[in-house]
Amino acid sequence: MTDPSSDFVYYGALIAAGLASGFAGGLFGIGGGLLRVPIFLYLFPTFGVDSDMVFHMAAGTSLALAIPTSITSAWKQHRSDNLDLAFLKTWIPALVVGVALGIVASTVSPTEVLKGLFLGLLVIMAGYVALPSRPVIFEHVPSGPVRSVMAAVIGGVSTLLGLSGGVLTTPVLVACGTVIQRAVAISSAGSLAISLVAAAGMIWTGAGLPNRMPFSLGFIDLPAFAIMTPLVMLSAPLGVRIANRISARKLELFFTCLLLALAGDMAWDLWRSH
Repeated sequence: MTDPSSDFVYYGALIAAGLASGFAGGLFGIGGGLLRVPIFLYLFPTFGVDSDMVFHMAAGTSLALAIPTSITSAWKQHRSDNLDLAFLKTWIPALVVGVALGIVASTVSPTEVLKGLFLGLLVIMAGYVALPSRPVIFEHVPSGPVRSVMAAVIGGVSTLLGLSGGVLTTPVLVACGTVIQRAVAISSAGSLAISLVAAAGMIWTGAGLPNRMPFSLGFIDLPAFAIMTPLVMLSAPLGVRIANRISARKLELFFTCLLLALAGDMAWDLWRSH
């Protein structure tokens, strides 16, 4: 990006993306990766990122941006004494194993495949959120190997798609009979583990590769991280305040529409690329 006008456009887009993803994250109670990844998929190709690694850059940068927000959330949950440390001792190790598997899988997964998986997740999430009542699969979260597999799958899929894990952890735990407050607390600690380990993995796997964004650290775009982090943390509380004034069902329907819009746009992009 040697052209100053291109720099101006890019940094302006990052400012808008930071404010928008932070606000939407606070409004809908999500980590923001569902929004950040599609935004980066638009921005990065415009500034020279090779099409074969554009999803990896989007995922890596999104995971890095999840670190400060996950630290804040996990610390608040700890201060409120909401974290179930005994449960986390059986959850986090398997989650990290899944993250490692997700990092390995990302190195051999083409961008088009990752976009297709992301599209599938958007559609599934839209269908889930649209339900007036959530199904309960188990009365309690399974223990032993089943719990480990659940955590590993969440860690692997989240890493592969550039998500910190909250958008998967919370509904899975609620479907296993966990009350929403406890599920959110566990999700915050899990998101911190996923984002830290996955971001480190994205730095390692992307080191030295050509045709990335200038000023990249592996698959993490440092200007995007530096510019968007304070904006995400600034705008998220505003989204939370507005969410508290809207009924839960209306928020769910708005979120469903947003997910379907993102899914439709990504489906169109995949169809056009073929």
